[in-house]
Order: sequence, then C-alpha cells, then structure tokens
Amino acid sequence: MNTKNNQRTRLSKMLLKNALMDVLKEKGSVNKVSVREICERAELNRSTFYTHYSQPKDLLIELEDEILQSTKEHLEKIGAENDLGAHKYISSFLKYIKDNDKQFRTLLIDSADPDFRSRFMQQTIVQFVENLDISFSPEIEQYIYSYILNGSTGILIQWIRSDYECDENTICNLLFSINNSALVNLNLK
Repeated sequence: MNTKNNQRTRLSKMLLKNALMDVLKEKGSVNKVSVREICERAELNRSTFYTHYSQPKDLLIELEDEILQSTKEHLEKIGAENDLGAHKYISSFLKYIKDNDKQFRTLLIDSADPDFRSRFMQQTIVQFVENLDISFSPEIEQYIYSYILNGSTGILIQWIRSDYECDENTICNLLFSINNSALVNLNLK
C-alpha cells in the first residue's frame, strides 16, 4: 500500500507541476496564479494541493529545485565523459535544454523569476568551469564569470524564445566563439 501511495503522490505532484507550468505561461508570475487555477488545470481537488503545498510559490520552488538538480546531474554526467571536449559538452547541454523545453521555457522565460534564472546560470557556469578546467586570476574571476553568465543567459533565452530557430551546434559555436574570443583577447596589466 505504501508503494501505491508513493505512486499516487508522485502522479499528483507531476500533474500539479505541469498545471503550474501551463498557468504560468498564461499569467507570467506565480503571484498571479491561484490554487484553484492549478487544481482545475490538473483536474485534482484543492485538498490534494494542500496535502503537499501551502501556496503556489511552494510548488514553483519545488519545481525549480528539481530542474536545478536534474541539470546538475546531467552536467556531471557529461562532464564525466572527459574526452567530450568543450564544443560537445556545451552542445550536449543545449540539447538537454531543448529536450526539456517546457520546464526551461516556463522557468527561464514565462515565470520571469530572476532569482531562478540567476541560480540556474550560476550553477551551470560553475559546473562548466569545473568540467572544462578553466581558471582565472582571483582578482578578476568574478567579473569574467559575470560577463559569461549574463551574456550566455541572454543567448540561451533568445534561443528558447525563437523556438530553437538555430540548431544546437550553431548556438554552441556562437557561445564558444564569443566567450572564447573575449577571454583570449583579455589583456590585463
């Protein structure tokens, strides 16, 4: 019976998360989303929602944490394949974003949650730096990461908004070229 309840809980939570993403696409902010709207979309009772969450923001936070964790695990997996090289590593990451479009579109664009966007990109950049073995002098490191973080975020968001008009390799080459040329041309005295 415990397994059945666990399956029911997982299914209920999945339905609620999918419903939240659908409503966020329409409303743009979790602050504009009601429990009633989520439950109607999920075709679940409000009591089911309140069994797991106290407000829509709690559901959003759980959804954000899950995508951060799964992204971290994906990057660790592709980072473990040491012979991939930078282009294939970034290309694999872009394919992962495209394969998980609904979550990324909702969390990076539709919900317009700058906190999540920042956490996502910071985690991603840190993992890129670790997996691609990049190092900078400590006094300029934060500026370089900020530049890479903000520029790469802008490119990724535009790519998602354009419905992946360019393929992963084109975006990968663009990200790699822009960031690499900025770093190569970095002349600090």
